Amino acid sequence: MVRTGLLVAGFALVALGCQDGAAPASLDGVFTLVAENDQPLPSDQAEPSGCCLTLGGTITFAGSSYDLRTSHRNKNNGITFDNSEQGTFVREANTLTFTRTGGGGENLPYLLGPGTVSADQETLTLLYGDEGPGSDQIRALFRR
Repeated sequence: MVRTGLLVAGFALVALGCQDGAAPASLDGVFTLVAENDQPLPSDQAEPSGCCLTLGGTITFAGSSYDLRTSHRNKNNGITFDNSEQGTFVREANTLTFTRTGGGGENLPYLLGPGTVSADQETLTLLYGDEGPGSDQIRALFRR
């Protein structure tokens, strides 16, 4: 009888240990752009010679898909414009990698680098712009 009790306790410990390796919670939902390179919005990463301000943005996750949208204003002529990109992502622990499948920014792709999700899954940091991963990309901070 004591062996049976020990066996049951052993199985319970193994089952609890397996829960630590469970997949992270879903990212489904909307994250709002709050800063670029530690500058609150609106921001101009090429200031003082940059042409455009980033006014706002969101990234929405649903399953393994993402939808990134930003709005901007040209400082020279005051025209506002939007940019968007859709695709799929793969999550490994707290790192995200992105594969573009489309979007309105055909001439201005985001060229997304890897993203990082905070431990509490309330903050997301993405790298985008310039010449893509490995270049001097903008670090964008999003919050739920």
